[in-house]
Amino acid sequence: MKLELLGLTPLENYPYGSGIEFYDDKIYIIGDDSRDLLIMNKKWSKSTLIDLVDAQDKKTPKTAKSDLEAMTLLNTDKKPQLLIIGSGATEKRNKALLLQLKTNAINWIDLSVFYNKIRTIAAPVLNIEGIAEVYDYLVMVNRGNENNPGNHLVITKADFWKNQDKANMQTVLIDFADFDNKTPAGGMGVTGLRYSDKHEDLFLTVSTADKTDAAGGRVMGKSYLAVIENLYRKIGREKGKIKVNHLIDLTEADKRFEGYKIESVCIQSQKDHSLKLQMIGDNEQGKTFLFKVWLGW
Repeated sequence: MKLELLGLTPLENYPYGSGIEFYDDKIYIIGDDSRDLLIMNKKWSKSTLIDLVDAQDKKTPKTAKSDLEAMTLLNTDKKPQLLIIGSGATEKRNKALLLQLKTNAINWIDLSVFYNKIRTIAAPVLNIEGIAEVYDYLVMVNRGNENNPGNHLVITKADFWKNQDKANMQTVLIDFADFDNKTPAGGMGVTGLRYSDKHEDLFLTVSTADKTDAAGGRVMGKSYLAVIENLYRKIGREKGKIKVNHLIDLTEADKRFEGYKIESVCIQSQKDHSLKLQMIGDNEQGKTFLFKVWLGW
């Protein structure tokens, strides 16, 4: 696979961008430190905001925020809508919302029952970083930490929140073993997901942990784009682990990625042997940037 960076731009006054989605020639952006959903066109102009919470202070205190980390486009009920989910890192972050894209109507959902099932079955400490619709399934990713280093895919039905107690769940460990000798020590953490129904591949943004230099400053970890091929056909068949088939070092592909942590990815357009992707990330100061890339094979 070959990756080419087509452009990047900063987002002013929208720090810590965490999730990105594309629909109807528009980019939808969520930040885990914001109470607004940012909407732009694919050329990164004509921005608008949708209030997700009625509040004068748009920057939520970290102790109180819902920590909205990821979103995906849903086509359930034949109405396009965005499902935006919290990380589950604390009880206050067991939240999600459904945004109807035709009316901008918002419905908040408590995911505590489902998130507690994940804690019991796969990961006692939650850090949900990505979500993607895969036909009639939803796939989430729980990022590992130092004590529980594995990244798990959590696979359930697309309308799981309607009956969380009885919702089916499959959990599988993401296997980076084929690339252990090509990545820095400290493990890989998945930060975002997007599924291509045209190619049947799952695209994952991945980063290594930040470090502290000799002067006490923050040194950003490296970021990657990973691919799991033929995901839909593997659901229910792969037991325990699911292998990453491709891992692209973004800094090796283009030096302009250096110093940024990529948080998520979405698909702008698709052809038989290529895609145009939009990515979101931040730098050492937490400033959000957008990246447009071409991926071919």
